Amino acid sequence: MSSIKSLSAIAILFGAYLVTPVAMASAQAETFANGRSWYGVPNNPEVASRVVDVNSTDAINIECGETVTFRNGDKSFTWRFDVANHRAVDIRKVAPASFASKKLMVYVSPNDFERN
Repeated sequence: MSSIKSLSAIAILFGAYLVTPVAMASAQAETFANGRSWYGVPNNPEVASRVVDVNSTDAINIECGETVTFRNGDKSFTWRFDVANHRAVDIRKVAPASFASKKLMVYVSPNDFERN
């Protein structure tokens, strides 16, 4: 009977071992293993190529590597877009928690210096 309990405990631990990476991947689905965002990094407003008022548009087009400052009333944040696979990004995925409540899509295209 104790060997059955031991086998059951081993099976449970092995199952947990298999499920844990999947659960961690879904919890951190928008970051690389090193913790960096798939979408880029916060940046200094002084290097921004443009300023976008989030209340004036629903979408913008940028090139990968471009730095943009977003404004919402008296709040602002700056982000450098280095997007894996040049996918579209909803600003709410990179903005500070209380910054934006509406959807604003950022469409990221390859820049001239990237290889195809």
